[in-house]
Amino acid sequence: MEGKQISIKQFVAIQFLVALAVKMFMLPALMLRIVGKDSYIVMGIWIAFEFLNLTFFLITAKRNPDKTIYDILSDALGKAGSRIAIVLFSAFFVIKGVLIISEIKMFFSVTMYAEIGWAIMIIPLLVLLSSFAIRSLRAMGRTAEIILPIVLISTLVLSGLLIGDMQGDNLMPVLENGFSPVAEGLLTFPVWFGDITFLLIFLGNVKLGKGFVLATLLSKLFASLLVMFFSSMLFATYANMGTLIDYGNNVSNMTQFSLGAHDYGRFDLLFYCVWMLSVFMKLALIFYFLTRNVSFVINSRNNYVIAACCAVAIYVISEFFLENENTVFLVCTGVVKYIVCPPAFIMPGLLLLLSLIKYKPNYHSPGLLNGKDFKEKKNGFKNSEKQNQTA
Repeated sequence: MEGKQISIKQFVAIQFLVALAVKMFMLPALMLRIVGKDSYIVMGIWIAFEFLNLTFFLITAKRNPDKTIYDILSDALGKAGSRIAIVLFSAFFVIKGVLIISEIKMFFSVTMYAEIGWAIMIIPLLVLLSSFAIRSLRAMGRTAEIILPIVLISTLVLSGLLIGDMQGDNLMPVLENGFSPVAEGLLTFPVWFGDITFLLIFLGNVKLGKGFVLATLLSKLFASLLVMFFSSMLFATYANMGTLIDYGNNVSNMTQFSLGAHDYGRFDLLFYCVWMLSVFMKLALIFYFLTRNVSFVINSRNNYVIAACCAVAIYVISEFFLENENTVFLVCTGVVKYIVCPPAFIMPGLLLLLSLIKYKPNYHSPGLLNGKDFKEKKNGFKNSEKQNQTA
């Protein structure tokens, strides 16, 4: 363990950015085409599941403040079992990373540039991600603190630009076609969720203190409300003309539709590009976690080489195997999701269960003693009382 690397404030900033990213990128448009106007129900259910996983994470973090994910798995499952678990867990990271890169590529190629040499453009991005992977979580926390205000402002500005065309009546009636479209959506889009799993790298690495749980929950709640509000605006605006939605035709195109931006220019793209810093932050966290996972599995501390190898692997997958957005979509919504999602989605609950079985409570909260500390303090009090009686 590298020590307590980030403060509560930095962790909350990262958690907020991670909760925003991807869900507000291409996902709402994709859900609308498949589920229809009840897409917000699908999104709400998956976000509720993330709150459950966040609760597992918070209990584990408070109960065992000095244990990392690797400590818990190693102590509970042994050397071989812990490494198998991390390998299965890491498959989700690879798929999620490829998905995010594909959507970034889609945004720039559709919205910004008709022709873009992505095989070249992706290289600086991977180099930058590798630089984050070899640094500490503290550097990521500081970066999150810097970009959080401008991402938040951009989100609010974009919301203001879109809300004028929102027609809430388009979302009614609820479940007009029954629950089957919602069920299909729940089974189709799990890869776009499960973001709490990326926070597990912070177990044992956050300076816990008063307000940690409350601040984290409020941050997640606020980010989730923004995601739901933003997505519901798209669902309401395009509910009756879903055929206009293409892969990539998302919030940026909504602002164009709302403002008549062909006449007034695309100043909204400035705010949208700034908002995309949250997407980069999430990708950086995924890359950092993936590098540490590989390091743990092969028992090496050479993060420079490992980060470079991860970058090369992501590049090869993105450019030679999953080279276009349609292929990525088919993979992420196909059989692969049944393989990569379960290990990732159950990991927060599994870590809590293993810690409950393996460790005694080790709370370090002010005014709260674990059993050992209480016994020591009680014995100390008795000894002091005996000394006073003797005197």
